[in-house]
Amino acid sequence: MRHHLAIDPALDLAADELALAWNNSDHADEAAARVESASAASFPMGEMTVLLLSAAASIPAAVIATFISDYFKRKFPGKQPPVVEVTTITTPDGEPLFIIRKSIERQEP
Repeated sequence: MRHHLAIDPALDLAADELALAWNNSDHADEAAARVESASAASFPMGEMTVLLLSAAASIPAAVIATFISDYFKRKFPGKQPPVVEVTTITTPDGEPLFIIRKSIERQEP
């Protein structure tokens, strides 16, 4: 099963770094990550970085959100990482698309 992650550029996440982090994590047993090019027209939210996870089964949005949050904590030790929100939609071909954005909720200072 293919899972696409569309990452908001405001998060300033390098897709190749995120894919490497995923592939070096415990999640690599469940799914392999790779960067995939995509046109802005492919996604309803405009310009996004796209990461592809190939898995044998469905991956819950909570797993993705926790992984991204933990990644930020490791990347910015001693700082308050941004809060992310993950929205899941289904593409016309039936594959899940995780939209990862900086949360509009109040960020802690």
